Amino acid sequence: MRPLSILTTLGFCLLLSAHAAVSRAEQQNIDLSLAEAVQTALLKNLGLRLSQEDVVSAEGAALAAEGAFDYQLSGEVGAGEKDEEPVTAIEGNEERTAGFKAGVEKRFTPGTEVGLNWNNGNLDTDSDIYFFDPVYSTDLTLDLRQPLLKGFGKKAQLADLNSARTQLEASSFLVDSEAADLAAQVKQAYWELVFARQNLEVIQLSLTLAEKLRDETAAKIEAGQLAEIDLFQPESEVALREQDLITGEREIGFAEDNLKLLMNTENWLIPFNTVDKPTTDPVYPEIRQVYENAMANRPDLQAASLQVKALQYQLEKADNDRKPALDILGSLGFGGRAEDYSSALDNSVSDSDTNWQLALTFSRPLDNSLAEGQYRQALAAHNKSKTSMELLKQEITRTVRVTVRDVELALKAIEATRKTSVATRKRLEAEQIKFEAGRSTTLDVLIAQQDYARALSTENRSKVVYAQSLSELDRIQGTITIP
Repeated sequence: MRPLSILTTLGFCLLLSAHAAVSRAEQQNIDLSLAEAVQTALLKNLGLRLSQEDVVSAEGAALAAEGAFDYQLSGEVGAGEKDEEPVTAIEGNEERTAGFKAGVEKRFTPGTEVGLNWNNGNLDTDSDIYFFDPVYSTDLTLDLRQPLLKGFGKKAQLADLNSARTQLEASSFLVDSEAADLAAQVKQAYWELVFARQNLEVIQLSLTLAEKLRDETAAKIEAGQLAEIDLFQPESEVALREQDLITGEREIGFAEDNLKLLMNTENWLIPFNTVDKPTTDPVYPEIRQVYENAMANRPDLQAASLQVKALQYQLEKADNDRKPALDILGSLGFGGRAEDYSSALDNSVSDSDTNWQLALTFSRPLDNSLAEGQYRQALAAHNKSKTSMELLKQEITRTVRVTVRDVELALKAIEATRKTSVATRKRLEAEQIKFEAGRSTTLDVLIAQQDYARALSTENRSKVVYAQSLSELDRIQGTITIP
């Protein structure tokens, strides 16, 4: 049993060590698909979070605007005492008061302001002018104020609320626009990283070819077929391509950092291994359809339209504020008084004291500069928003034309660069055969190698440009596609 136990323990330890080694190996690179990159960015990008905070702020503004129509509750309780020498024969020396009041006020959408107040108090004095002492009083008063010019009607009263709600809707569309832009940026950054890695492979291939030519040249020199001076050129070319390899690695780091920044990833020290390749499936966008989709679906255009609408509400309110204030004031009340509070309540119902008041008030600044100035500001802001929306429409039109053209040309470039890479590869093979037969120089082979490497890189770039053009095609239509 003992040897078996030791073997089992050793096997378990070896299994754990192997698992740990695999885990460390897996941590050296992270496989990343295009879909994962886009989804991560949409969840974690800090710029998108800032835009989402703008929505929260707009929600707060809309909620604050609703406060103008909230019920306003009020209350007060207090007591006082006065002890002073009277100046007339009917005044008393001492006077004590106490009371409490409560009220509720409400503004309605036509501009009507209604208030209901309940006042209660008592007076205890040694004056001889009162029929009974102490005096308890209670009364209920209904107050009303109705504007007839400035502030009259739902349009004027709801202007701030409607504007805030419209701005909230616009903020939501701006978040959608930010998300569409972000998705396109992530796709373009992902394809840049793909190209940087492909380009490094091309550089490594070019270096391998140069090293092979150097070794072949050295063999020919040793065989007496070439002079020793013929080795300098391939050796210098190997050194140059080693420098290109360093530059290629730097480009990978730059592209990877850009992608990680957009994704707001926590894995800054672990390289990404891009698993997707740019598609070459042909897409033939119809420019009129793309334009109609952009005009109908672009969230930034919808946000611009809503901002024009929000500022229209403010302009109408500013126009209303230029009018003079002409208000109807009214109040109606009843109450009772007695030597105790219970009797005062009974009197307010059975034998109440009543009062009413009706008035018409008018006011207007002599120059009305404040209202006129605010109206001009609102008018300028509204006109500016309309002009900005028209500029955005023009930019969308231009971008649609450019992007559709880019997609079409990128497809043609893929075919053209493929043919070029095939042709340069065949030329390189021919030059190598000629070199081995002694009918070509090292310079001819090196030039052919450079042309082939350049053609491969250009072909890879054309595929990436096509994929990036497709991502831009999504963005200008206000859509997010995740493969």
